[in-house]
Amino acid sequence: MTKAFSETAMQEKWPDIEDEKGAALRRRYTVLGGLSLVLGVVAWQVSALFTSKLFFAGPWQTVEAFVKLLRSGELQPQLWVSGQEFFYGFGLAALAGVPLGFAMAVSRSVEAVADPWTSILYATPRLALGPLLIVWLGIGISSKVVLVFLGAVFPIVINTYAGAKNIDAQMKLVAHAFGATRWQQFRSILVPGALPHVISGFRIGAIQGILGVIVGEFFGSRRGVGNMIFAAAETFDTAKMFVGIAIFAVGGLLASFALRAVEKWYAPWRQNVLE
Repeated sequence: MTKAFSETAMQEKWPDIEDEKGAALRRRYTVLGGLSLVLGVVAWQVSALFTSKLFFAGPWQTVEAFVKLLRSGELQPQLWVSGQEFFYGFGLAALAGVPLGFAMAVSRSVEAVADPWTSILYATPRLALGPLLIVWLGIGISSKVVLVFLGAVFPIVINTYAGAKNIDAQMKLVAHAFGATRWQQFRSILVPGALPHVISGFRIGAIQGILGVIVGEFFGSRRGVGNMIFAAAETFDTAKMFVGIAIFAVGGLLASFALRAVEKWYAPWRQNVLE
């Protein structure tokens, strides 16, 4: 009886031990990530000390320029325009990419039709599409939304498709043996199993979408952070250029962190807490 009690107590205590170990490792990785960012900023500042201000701006100069742009009210409209372009394009990419990826995974006919076009369009550089879209759609928001969409949708499609295709066949067979309908299999097996890949596709798509904003605003735009960078380059306002670059970099970092938090919340089994 004592032995059985000991085994039961160990089983009840084991999850707590794993949780504590996982929490300790997550804290360690958070500290390492923060330390790497601090070291990167220090290296940036040191590089600025040995470089002409005409060609390079340090972190302190960048922060000063950022505050100056905020106070003057010049930066807010640029952020609003670029933010709209990104969220519209990325939202459309998510709405189109996830269903298409699942459709390709469950239907060979859809896969046969969509797969060649997915490969062709994903391989086409947006630097080549940018000028064409500006000519076709003008320098307004539409051309940038399309560029963001084209950059984000294909990583989402491909990752969703890969996640749905890699579901364990044994799980499908067991569900079928218990009389689960195709919709029940899709809802209970396919979607949860593919979710980590979908979120990974979102993370890649978000980065590609930000690049789409930059490309679109470089080629033809009256407003936006990318346009601000281009205009600052023409006047050799290096600090202002670095503000725009930092905004895009921080935006990509925040998007990645946010989607990683979503993945941790909805797919905790993907978190590898063991070294």
